Amino acid sequence: MDFTVPIVVLFLLFGIPLRNKAIKEYRKRKKEKDNKEKND
Repeated sequence: MDFTVPIVVLFLLFGIPLRNKAIKEYRKRKKEKDNKEKND
């Protein structure tokens, strides 16, 4: 129980922004890939 709160706080501070960054990178790569396929 004592460790639950710090773990949740660390997850909120680091986990969510890292996930959002990863999603942005994925969408950016997917968009570039789709554009290449349309141009071919």
